[in-house]
Amino acid sequence: MLVRITFVVIALVAYGYAGDSIADLPKKALERSQLTLPGSQPFHLKATVYESTDRNNDSHNATIEEYWVAPDKWTRTITAKDFSQTLTVNGNKSGETDTGDYYPAWLRNLVDAIFTPGTPLEGVDMTASSDNPMIQNPRSSVTVPTCRRFSYRAGVPPVNNVFSWFCFQDGLLESIGTPGYSAKYRDYKKFGEKKVARRVGEYLQPGEELEAKIDELEEMDPKEESRFAITVPGTPIKTVVVNEGMLRSMLLESSQVEWPTIKNGKPAGVLSLCVFLDRAGRVREVFDLNSDNPFMTDAAKSAIMSWKFKPAAMNGNPVQIKSILTFSYETKIVK
Repeated sequence: MLVRITFVVIALVAYGYAGDSIADLPKKALERSQLTLPGSQPFHLKATVYESTDRNNDSHNATIEEYWVAPDKWTRTITAKDFSQTLTVNGNKSGETDTGDYYPAWLRNLVDAIFTPGTPLEGVDMTASSDNPMIQNPRSSVTVPTCRRFSYRAGVPPVNNVFSWFCFQDGLLESIGTPGYSAKYRDYKKFGEKKVARRVGEYLQPGEELEAKIDELEEMDPKEESRFAITVPGTPIKTVVVNEGMLRSMLLESSQVEWPTIKNGKPAGVLSLCVFLDRAGRVREVFDLNSDNPFMTDAAKSAIMSWKFKPAAMNGNPVQIKSILTFSYETKIVK
């Protein structure tokens, strides 16, 4: 069931660090915390992924390990229940080996959130949000996040509003949310010249949240060249974002959405979902975005999990797909 979340939008008088303006926050926050920027200290990192809301559920268990010297010299190994990958970059060469036919979005999101947290912030103008910021009481000793929220129309008719938000606290990333992606940063600690979040959370749906806990983060000797030897070139598994019109043109098989009767809520409205396909065109994951009625969201998700799409390719190589699907619904209220 979809839960509506209301974001409180706040602009601090002092943005956690003297001289930071709201426009400068994304760049400054990344300079202070991102491990993989040019000139950063070489490192070795190990992280454990698990479902924080149910530690007995091992379906999202994974490990992540990376040795990094520079943006063009690093190697990463990720291991999950049904997928594993070793990816090495050395200069203008790269090699990749994979097991499993699908790189899960939930896992890719956490990997990106740890190593490239700046990607969702590219091109974002924090001053362009239509939100009306509230000013923190200068007498308060409690530090609260600086957040900006963006709303835009997505999909084909009937289009629906989707949202992105970007929050900062004490001059560092606090949380980021875009369609199909969320990351929450906690437990910052020093590493060289930077502060690095030791816990990165990911929201999937109500009652289902993940966490990547960095168990080891240590300086690496950049002379360990043997770690970056490329033995198997391999073709990287890519996920490509397409618009809804393109996705619907790829549809091969679909089942009708059966809208259930309801006891309360809006009997007619619109909903949006973020959909992930594997390289064979099968729906593998669906994330809630926005809905006029959460019960209708569940019905739409159940139906589209059986849909089949034409496989997509880029430069002759099969790719995974990320897109948005919008639906209008109409049902009856029964007493």
